[in-house]
Parts: sequence; structure tokens; C-alpha cells
Amino acid sequence: MADDLAAQADTTREEVLRAAEEALARLAPALPADAAALLRALHAAVPTAELAAESPEALAAAAASLFSFAAERTPGTAKVRVLPPGPGTGPRAVVEIVNDDMPFLVDSALAALALHGRSVASLLHPILRVRRDASGRLLGLDPAAPSRESMMRIALGPAGPVLSGMPTRPVEGLDALEAALARAMADVRATTTAFPAMLALLRGAEAEVTAAGGPEGEEAAAFLRWLTEDNFVLLGHRRFAMDGGAGLTMMGSENLGLLADPAIPVFDALRDLSAVPPAVRIALADPAPLTVAKANMRSTVHRPQHADVVATRIYDAAGRVVGGRIFLGLFAASAYNRNPRSIPFLRRKVDRILEMAGVEAESHDGRALRNIVDTWPRDELFQAPEAAVLAGARRALDLTIRPRAALVVRHDPFERFVSAIAWLPRDTFDTRLRERAGHMVARAYGGRLSAVYIALGDAPLARVHYIIATRPGAVPAVDDAALEATLAQAARGFGERLAEALTAAHGEGEAATALARWRDAFPAAYREMSTAAQGVADLALAERAIAAGRPRADV
Repeated sequence: MADDLAAQADTTREEVLRAAEEALARLAPALPADAAALLRALHAAVPTAELAAESPEALAAAAASLFSFAAERTPGTAKVRVLPPGPGTGPRAVVEIVNDDMPFLVDSALAALALHGRSVASLLHPILRVRRDASGRLLGLDPAAPSRESMMRIALGPAGPVLSGMPTRPVEGLDALEAALARAMADVRATTTAFPAMLALLRGAEAEVTAAGGPEGEEAAAFLRWLTEDNFVLLGHRRFAMDGGAGLTMMGSENLGLLADPAIPVFDALRDLSAVPPAVRIALADPAPLTVAKANMRSTVHRPQHADVVATRIYDAAGRVVGGRIFLGLFAASAYNRNPRSIPFLRRKVDRILEMAGVEAESHDGRALRNIVDTWPRDELFQAPEAAVLAGARRALDLTIRPRAALVVRHDPFERFVSAIAWLPRDTFDTRLRERAGHMVARAYGGRLSAVYIALGDAPLARVHYIIATRPGAVPAVDDAALEATLAQAARGFGERLAEALTAAHGEGEAATALARWRDAFPAAYREMSTAAQGVADLALAERAIAAGRPRADV
């Protein structure tokens, strides 16, 4: 039976493709036979049912448009265009990209669209072997050709927020979107081209950090080796030199990848090297062989998030810091999914945090604290001081005993951001509460919500990690305890507030009776818009109406 259905599907698919080829011959008779080969490759991954739902003319038009676009391409560059909705594209705007095949093309195109608030309705992406002449003119599709090209056709969905935590931005025109996609493709090429050199520098940095001596230097070198094992997507590199701590110079000859342009700062504080804040100079001169931080810039390659920075130190013969390297990239998923005690650099940090806690490893608190640290937001574990992680972990441990809304805040020492970890009740947790809490924290610190990370488990509390972008020198002083109390009030559900109000008005016994009868009687809209006091008053009206034997819809 299954074989019969498969055979029927194959027959249907072949009929659809044959009809599309006939339509292609009618609509674009001047195109060579290779256009039909592109038509089949373009739709190879589309399920038969979806393929059959499209008209042959629409399938043919998509192939004809992309083939014509691919006919000429300057060697070594991507060709990108965004077509508006219309007779040739249908009801949706369409992106077409022709490029040399290389890693991260699809991810980076989707990232550029997401950063500009554009969703994707469909994506077609064949990889084809092609022959071109020296000027880039397409000579034909040839399975034996050495050159592989990526051809993309992306139908855009509605405009609107795509990334959680991203600020709302005006919908940009298709020209701006096309420019962003072209930049993303150029950035992919820059990082791919520079990758061998950046990888060699990362491996060379192992010997440089080992010069720090002791277990710390060895652990830093082991971490760099771990990065080279496909655990870090290298996007850029810079080297800096320090002359006795007074001056800072970027070595322009080693600007690579996304950092090839010296005008692009990794951190806003390094935008003007003649006015680097003292705190930044001190941080760069720190003798620790390796530190991990977040860049101000979002990656345009692979994933649209703030890039990770691994900064290593270079020492002179006397052990003084005379410079360093900045490796820009993105940690691979393994860095977030693996136990931190299996990752060099983190394993020693976790051990020190647990030692600082002063609890027996196999006691209840010891095991619970170890689990909390192991599952702590990974970016915080990489970046935060050990004392800050321990303080937050102790708070989380207390919440396992007495679950309640809570907030832990860490300030970036350079005032670029505030990291806020909130615990919110699972029974009231939803998108509305998540956004409301995030915006409350952002307003308190005069910043904007930059990123949100949610952790949901079986515990009675959901954990939400908010990153609030702030302006250096303009971060207001905030009473974190008062902010936490305000957050706790916002997290309380209507039922909890109603129970408290009924108890205050009538005592526990009568309140329990009323709640048993009426707890689930309030519509969602009422719970959202009304106060607990209004609920108590309305319940009193309802009870009197029932007692009088005249329940009415207008009481």
C-alpha cells in the first residue's frame, strides 16, 4: 500500500514538473534548455502536495526569473535583488541571490531579513555546478564543472517583529533590504576568505596565553584548542599593542573578517583610541590570559545576535601585558548545550564558584547548587565575575524552597548593558507578562530591551534572562529591591489578588467558600482589565442576586 502511494506521488510530481516545463517553454522560449534543469533543481525539496498546489505558470516564472538573473555575475561577488509583488512574482516580494557556494549563506540571508523585520514564506535553495567564462557569463549547468554556486529564491512574508527582544523599527523599503542582504553576503565572503588566517592566529594564541604561566595559562590554552574544534564560528580578528598601559594601538595589518574595516569598533568604548576610558585600559591590561565578553555589534553572519568576543593577552619576557588579540565570533550550540564542567575555562570557573559557596558537594544544597550553576545562563557564566554568579545561584537556590517572583541584576562594568535574570510564576507566565517585565526593567535603567532568553522547566518558576542595552554615563541609579517588588506585583495573577482581597474583606473562611464557587467564573478580559477590589464588589452583587432568586445578565 505504501509503495503504491509513493509511486502515485512520484507520478503526480512528474506530471506537475512536466506541465511547468511546458509553461516555461511558452513563457520564456529564448532561455536555453538548462532553464528547465534549474526549474527541477529549484523545486526539488518542495513536497509534492505543495508543488501541485502551485500553477505551472508560477513554477515556470520562478525558474525563468532566477535563471535570467544568474546569466551574468561578476566573479567573486554575490548578486542580489529584491523584487516587489507583481505579475512576475505573485502576491509577495521575492529575494533572489546568486553566489559562490560557501558556509552560512542561508543562515546569513535569513538573519538579515530577521534583523529588518521580514519573515519568510518560502525558501528555495539549489546548489548547482556551473560553467562561466572569465567575465562571469553563464555558459551552462554542468554536473562535472568544478564551480558550485548557491542560488536562492526567498518569498517574503509579512513585515513585523521577527526576533524576540528586538526593538520595533519602521518597515524599510525594498532598496534598504536589498542593501542589507548584499552586505550580509559580502560579510560571509569576508569571513570565509579570512578563516584560514584567523584559525592560524587562534592556534598561535595558545602559546601566547601559556606564557602567563601556571594552571590559568594552561587552561586558557586548552580553551583556545576547544574553540578550534568547531565550537566557535570565527568572524573577525584584531590585534592591539599597549605601551606601558598609557597608549593603545590597533595593528591594522591583522584586521581580518568582519573586523577588516578599522572603522568598525568591537566595543563602543574603543571607537576613539585617543579617548579610551581608564576602566577599559585597565581591563585590557588585566594579566588574566583570557576573557570572554559580548561585542556591541550584532553579527551579520550565521546568527543575528550580539557577537561573542574572546580576548587573549600577549606578554613580554618579564610577564607584563604588552598587547592582545580580539577574536570575534559566535559560540556554537555545543557551548550552550554541554555541561560547563566539560568545557575548558568554564570548568575551573565552576569549580571555584562551588568552592566559594562552602557547601558539601554531596549535600542537598551542594547538589542543588551544582545543578543551578551548570544550567546558569551560559553567557553569564562566560562573562560574569564568579562572585556575581554565586550570588545569583544562591538566590535561585532559595527560590527552589520558597518559589516567588524575583530579580537578580548585574551591571556591565563599562555600562554598555544590564543583565537581569527574572524568575516569574509559571501559572501566570505568558508573552504578555514576559514583555511587560522586560520593559519595566528597561525603563528603570533608561535603556532598551536588546535580547530575551527563556528557560522553562518543571519548576514552579520560569526563568527569563533580559539584556538591557544602556548608554555609558547615563545609567540611572536603581533601587533593585524596589524594582523586584514592582516586578512581583506585576507577576501576580488575578486569582491571587482576588483571594487576598476577599480574605481582607471577609476573612479566610468566607473567602475560601467564595473562591471555590467563583474562581473560574471571570472571563480573561475581565481578569486583565479589572482590579481585585472590583472583583470583590461584583461578587457581592452576584451573591445578592442569587440570594434574591433573580440571577440576571445585567447584575
